[in-house]
Amino acid sequence: MKKLILFLLITSVSPIILAQQLNSNASFIKRNYPAEYSHILKKYALEKWNDNYEMVVYMINNQADALDGLINEFKSNNTHILYKAIQKWSYEGYKSSNIEKFDKLKIVNLKQLLSLQCNWEMVKYEYDNQVKAKNAF
Repeated sequence: MKKLILFLLITSVSPIILAQQLNSNASFIKRNYPAEYSHILKKYALEKWNDNYEMVVYMINNQADALDGLINEFKSNNTHILYKAIQKWSYEGYKSSNIEKFDKLKIVNLKQLLSLQCNWEMVKYEYDNQVKAKNAF
C-alpha cells in the first residue's frame, strides 16, 4: 500500500516538475540566440508574470513553440497574412519597428523572426485562422 501511495505521489508531481523546465524549442532559442531569448521571450514573460516563475516558464515555452510552429507551417504565398498578424500582435511601442524589420526580411526563419517583438502565440493563432479561411474558398 505504501508503494502504491508513493507511486501515485511521484506520478502526480512529475508533470508539475517537468512543466517548470524550458522545453526543447525554448532551450534551443536560449542556447543559440541568447540575446533575443533574454531581451524578448524572457523579458516579456517576466513583465507579464513578475515572480510567478511557473507562468514565466510556461509563457516562454508557448512563445518558443508558436515560433517553431509558425516557421514550419509558413508558406511564402501567405506572407501578407503573416505581415498583418505581426502588425496586429506587436508588443506595445514596437509596431512600426516590427514593420520596418519585416519589410527588410529576405527569408522567414527563426533568427529573422526573433528580431521582432511580438506575441508569437497570437501571431501564429491569427496566421493559422487566416490561412484556413483563405483556403476554404
